[in-house]
Amino acid sequence: MEFQDLLGRPIHSEEVKDFLSKYGLPQNPTPNYDAYGNLFCVKANNKAMGIHAVFTGYIRYSKTYGEPIGNYHRDRDQLILHEITVDTEVKTTGRLPSFTLPFGLAIGDDKKTIEQKTGKKLGGKLATSYGTAYDAVFDEFRLIAALDTEGKLIWLRLFKLELYEKERIRLKTFLKTQNKNIDPNRIPEIQAFASEMPIPQWRKRMAEGDDMFSEESIAVVETTLTDYVQTLCDSVQKKNAATVYNSVGKLVRTINKINDKYGLIETLERDELGEWINLLVRKTGIILDDNMDVTEEYREW
Repeated sequence: MEFQDLLGRPIHSEEVKDFLSKYGLPQNPTPNYDAYGNLFCVKANNKAMGIHAVFTGYIRYSKTYGEPIGNYHRDRDQLILHEITVDTEVKTTGRLPSFTLPFGLAIGDDKKTIEQKTGKKLGGKLATSYGTAYDAVFDEFRLIAALDTEGKLIWLRLFKLELYEKERIRLKTFLKTQNKNIDPNRIPEIQAFASEMPIPQWRKRMAEGDDMFSEESIAVVETTLTDYVQTLCDSVQKKNAATVYNSVGKLVRTINKINDKYGLIETLERDELGEWINLLVRKTGIILDDNMDVTEEYREW
């Protein structure tokens, strides 16, 4: 079993126990607790061998990474492995790891060789004091490869992807398949929908004495929504589903700031705005689940 296959397994599992024993890592590492008494960032190190493992208790792990692999007790804060680092000091000691690295990697491999062995392009280039670091993302984990100034591998790290990272990857993949659904022929329909924004109802309520509104606050929202319609039309013209989807976040964050300043959005206004934005986005041709609210991730109103 390779290192990446150990990630997400409880410390009491046979696979992790064998891993700890084989590489001289403590079977019962010193616990570390957060302010609520939950286990987190519990380290098991063998500096002499150059291998390090990090565990997090089930309570924090399940919220961050999802459910662990194999048998575990939900009512106990059991340690779950979520990070492994292999750190060598070839430059100063000539020491090489005495174990097989994931994907058949070897200390001293260059970037091209690492990409060939992992089957992944290395991205996220970052200049460091020792050289350069890159990363590669897999379905369940991320790999960081650190290269020295000569472009040779000196250490690597594997760690579980957090739930939000996996969702972002899933969404990115999903949006790529949606480009074909974005239809520029719908632009006139999108432009016409600008007349359906809830602004007239808000002005009516203000005229009837609702002092939550002011002409200034309503005008700011009206301008924001009008500008958004044009932004959406530009994205549709380019047939870019990712741009269409991401534009929602920018719009809602802008409305968040407006509401912080004026306080004009309560339950009714939230429902009206949310319905308008959701219908408008779907008019681009993008296909989303019927019960999906595209504003929910970003809105604070």
